[in-house]
Amino acid sequence: MNHFIEQLRQGNVEVLNVNLNENGPLIASLQNELHSQYNNIKLEQLVEGFKLYNGSWTRFNIMLKSFLRYCRDVNPWSLWESSDLIYAFYQDLSNCLLNDTYPLENLVQLFKDVTDWLLPMSIQLDANYASNGTRKNQFLQHVASVISRVFNSIKARVDESPTEFHALSAKQQSLLYVANKLNNIYFRLDSPSSCANIFKNIKPKSMLEHFHQYPIKERIEYRYLLGRYYLLNHRISDAFHQLNSSYRMLHFLAMNSSAPSHELVRNMVRVMRYLIPAGIILGKVPSFTFVDQIAPDLSHLYTKLIQKIKTGHVAGINEWLYTNEDYLRRKRLFIAILEKVPILAYRNLLKQVVQLTILPAESNRISYETMETALRVSLHGSQPQDGLPLMYSIIHTTDNAENVLVTLINHSFFRGNCFPLNRMCITMKTNNINDIFPPISDKIAAKFPLNSEDAWLDT
Repeated sequence: MNHFIEQLRQGNVEVLNVNLNENGPLIASLQNELHSQYNNIKLEQLVEGFKLYNGSWTRFNIMLKSFLRYCRDVNPWSLWESSDLIYAFYQDLSNCLLNDTYPLENLVQLFKDVTDWLLPMSIQLDANYASNGTRKNQFLQHVASVISRVFNSIKARVDESPTEFHALSAKQQSLLYVANKLNNIYFRLDSPSSCANIFKNIKPKSMLEHFHQYPIKERIEYRYLLGRYYLLNHRISDAFHQLNSSYRMLHFLAMNSSAPSHELVRNMVRVMRYLIPAGIILGKVPSFTFVDQIAPDLSHLYTKLIQKIKTGHVAGINEWLYTNEDYLRRKRLFIAILEKVPILAYRNLLKQVVQLTILPAESNRISYETMETALRVSLHGSQPQDGLPLMYSIIHTTDNAENVLVTLINHSFFRGNCFPLNRMCITMKTNNINDIFPPISDKIAAKFPLNSEDAWLDT
């Protein structure tokens, strides 16, 4: 005990780590000393007698009592039996971080270490909530509430100018770490809307002038999570920009490593799961050479979709969606692809019509009948009698020729004018197909500019 207290007096708070794998020998030693001699009252008297920080830091004393109770009563063979002690200590540790007037430098790292250990443990306990008699996600929600209070307590000093990362306090340095942990929990809890407050407050809380001053791994994670958030909200341009920025940083690390680690490759695949569909929706087809090397399943999955889009085969897209619906719903990609990909296929279908029938005839007129014929070919296999659910067949029908043409024109994906009374669409007279069908990505970028509030992330 004396050695333990002396370590605390010297500022070594690592001795307060409740992770048995890291601090097991010390915890076992303290348990032998505390178990038979100290009840809660004596334990409180013991802590008060230490006079750490001259007895003025009440929250530190409360945390120390929690730690010693944990040492005394922990069952090393049962996480479940010891969970109350662990979470009580974790909350008391976080309470110490709420007041910046005390020396928090070493406690911040301890909070990170305990958080990294506690999160997988919480997931494990929540996985057995039925047998444990607890609520679904009870432990993870508790961890989220604790981390949220720490995040809310991190504030920029208005009287100080922006500085370098190494000059920040440990608590300020932990801003992105805390935000990423919290956002990851919200995604796991299927509550991504809760991330909005985190993303909104990062810049006001930061004391750095440029985002690139944060550690690259934390920047990668933050932009990945922000990209996923935007994708869920169908803000595809913003989603692609953030996910692509995250991927480029990962690719930079990979190119500067003689042998990319398993973790690095895993994170690249993690980003690709959302970057690839976001890019496809924007008309940006990736090169699958590298994707095929590290994520062949993703390559196989989306190569099929791209093929259907390029050929204007809407029925094939519907079949692809139906086949992969479970996976896409789990990743919360289904609605975005269902809503936004068919218009790309319709554009390519119309492009084929122009190339095969209009340009060779040196004409600039597309009859509705011609478009309806093309739609019948494209939609073959998507009618109710073909066995697909109604949500596919009811949206896309062969009598949608005018609607398809007008939609493409309104999106600036096709240059032309429709004349309903004549059942005719007139486009410009040209032999250059690109004059009639301008690049999609440029039009989308102009119509849906990036969120200006995120400009700081590119600095």
